[in-house]
Amino acid sequence: MNEKVTVTLRKQKWEVEPGKSARQVIQELGLNPENYLTIRNGELVDDSVRLRAGDHLKLAAVISGGSHAA
Repeated sequence: MNEKVTVTLRKQKWEVEPGKSARQVIQELGLNPENYLTIRNGELVDDSVRLRAGDHLKLAAVISGGSHAA
């Protein structure tokens, strides 16, 4: 069986080959890894983690605020 990794970002979904790092997958999707948290199978992980067949990788956009001028 050739099981893939499922990647989701909001309502978008992709299936990718296992064996790559989360960072590599994010870059291959044309996204900037610095802008996303990586959640593998419900657990927050570093983007250097290698993805295995059957994994589910959820990408969560990092939100940063501006500064308040007083």
